[in-house]
Amino acid sequence: MPKTERILKVMQRVYERQNFTVGELAEEFSVSYRTMLRYLHELSHLGVPLYANEGKNGGYSILTSRQKRERSAQTNESIQRIIKPQTLIVGLEMKLPFTAYYMSQALKPKLWQELQDRMEEIPYIRKKTSNTLYIAAVLNRQQIYHYVAGIEVMMIGDTPERMVGLTLQTQEYAMYTHEGHSDREDTDQSYAYVIQQLKQRGLTPNPALYSLELRTSVYAAKAQIYIPLT
Repeated sequence: MPKTERILKVMQRVYERQNFTVGELAEEFSVSYRTMLRYLHELSHLGVPLYANEGKNGGYSILTSRQKRERSAQTNESIQRIIKPQTLIVGLEMKLPFTAYYMSQALKPKLWQELQDRMEEIPYIRKKTSNTLYIAAVLNRQQIYHYVAGIEVMMIGDTPERMVGLTLQTQEYAMYTHEGHSDREDTDQSYAYVIQQLKQRGLTPNPALYSLELRTSVYAAKAQIYIPLT
């Protein structure tokens, strides 16, 4: 079955069922869980009003007009469960022992400054409206703290000297809008808050995947924090 036809059938089934889980649809259409996530993201991009229901037995449902009005009135403090499509990042990296985490805070501003100074070297930069999207990718794996100060690109090619390319596949995240200072202490408090809220909702962060911080400028006070879910 061609992909376009399959997505249309998924759309039809979503509207028929109203409430469902990714696993249920993946099994019904004989595709992988991750493939169905991509299909649902495409439907969301096409305007299908999908909403993630929280909790261990949560899934997705179609938003009613009333629910859409309620969600549009939510404050920036709310935590949303979303599917983020594949993200491509090019930037400068830092790998340190996790015991040197606080030492790394002095190095991050230098990474961002160098990235800004070398922006013209990076090809295929993706822009959201008139803004470039700056992305910090953070991974704590075993004893290593990996941090990438980067920019979102449309494709990875001809990576500049001493820069790295990072491909993050379609993934489900908890997204929180952090407002305040861009310094580490404030941002870490937001991370701690989101983790606590996820536990209360029966959701589990995935420490094996990168968390993301998205800003429209390097020193913007507002950032979208994405924490990957299992």
